[in-house]
Order: sequence, then C-alpha cells, then structure tokens
Amino acid sequence: MTLPTRFFSLFLICFCLLPLHAYARIDIIPRKIVMDSRDRSSEITILNMFNKEGTFRVDVMHHRQNEDGTYTILDTPLDVNFDTDKTVRFSPRQFTLPSQGRQKIRISLRKPAELAEGEYRFHVKVLRLADLDNASTVPVNQTGISMKMNVGVSIPVVVRHGNLESQAKMTKTRLVSGANTERGRPELHMTIERTGTQSTIGSLEALWEPDGHSESDRIGYIDNMNIFTDVERRHVQLPLKYVPKGAGVIRLRYVENGLEKTKGTVYDELLLEQ
Repeated sequence: MTLPTRFFSLFLICFCLLPLHAYARIDIIPRKIVMDSRDRSSEITILNMFNKEGTFRVDVMHHRQNEDGTYTILDTPLDVNFDTDKTVRFSPRQFTLPSQGRQKIRISLRKPAELAEGEYRFHVKVLRLADLDNASTVPVNQTGISMKMNVGVSIPVVVRHGNLESQAKMTKTRLVSGANTERGRPELHMTIERTGTQSTIGSLEALWEPDGHSESDRIGYIDNMNIFTDVERRHVQLPLKYVPKGAGVIRLRYVENGLEKTKGTVYDELLLEQ
C-alpha cells in the first residue's frame, strides 16, 4: 500500500468514527415511546436543526441491549413474532424540511391477532439523506474526494401486549473518585437488577441531603436509564457534580418515566450515608 493510499484509509476510518453529536443536527421528540396494550398509534416530531433545507426518511432499526447499556445492531427483529415490516407504519415516511422546520410523524401498529403476550421493541431511525449536489470535497495529494453521508438519530419504541409487570433493585453501589474514572469526574457505580416480564423505563438520580438542611441538591442524573427485556441487569456509572462533604446522605432513586399514568413510580431507592 502506497503512502497516499495509507493516508486516505486512515482519514476515512477516523472520519466515519466521529461521534454522532459532532455533526448530527437532528432531534426527535420524545426521546422514547412506550405503548401499552390499548395503544394503536403514537406520534414523534422531527426537528431539522441544520442551517439549510434537507430531505429526511423514517425507518426501523433493531438493537439488542448489552449489560453496559450499549447496543448491538441486528439485521432482523428482536422477536420473529413481531415483524416490523408488517406491523409498523409511518406517515409520512419521507419528507423535506426547511432549516429549523419540524414534522410530526404518526406511528401506527397493526398487531397480529395471534400475537403472544409480552413486550416487543424496535428503534425508529430518522435519516437526513445526503445532499448529492453539495457533497464536501477533501483534497488528498491533489485528488478531489467527495464524501456523501447520510446522518441520522434513533429512539426506542417499546410495545407492551398483555398483563405485564417489572421490578428493579440497585446493588453493589460504590463511590469512585474522579482520579479513577474515564471521565475524570466522581461517579457512583452500581448494578441494577431487573425482574419481571417487561422493561424498566426510567431515570436515575442522586440527591445530596446534608444534615440540618431542608432542601436537597441533585448531584447526578441519567434520563434514559432503561433496562430492556434483552438483559436482566445493567452496570451503571452515574457521573456526579461533586463528592459531598460533611454529614448527610445521598438519596439514590430509580424512577419510572415511561407511561404518563405511572410516571414517578419509584422502582427502588437507597440512602448512602456519608
């Protein structure tokens, strides 16, 4: 391999592995959807945060969750009994938005009559299609290379069917100093154990409650603390703003925030004394 070819290969690898937030300017509201047995449709809103008009397409992706909260991309649905090609419809599926424009998308379900009781999941992916007329050109050894990229984001959609339930318990909780974390910030490390027939969809927060004070201070928060039915536990690192000093307790709460009717239900709560 010649030096110019080697250089181009390295450039291409580094460019494609840039974090999504480095160049993606698409937003989806809400960030997750939970549908219960009676729901047959839901809505999301797509926001074009680019500084120019773009064409967008909505599609389905399939992910399996890992115990550290990351995902493995799958080529087929998580459950063969819930074939999204047959059960999920988007309206509209492709559209054009001006800069700062927004578009509502209706997600409709057509559940099979014989669908077994359980929880099913897929991800809604929104792509901004590459602008073929204005692709960026990068000179490499006086050679023009056009790089045309589709940019996208995705959110999970959880479909519950039947009488389901779940519980969660926080275990193995320990405080780790910033000197011993990848972020360089103090963290609470723990494992959250999930049981039952449905996912736990919620948020995790740490509140510092100093002795002699009526008000608490939120020192750590993760919004999408979801433990899907793919796994029975999730290993968590909760970043903290600071390590509390003096007498008091850290109140650690894992709270449900999936369905509006059950939002705020506490899955589990721990008090960590200083």
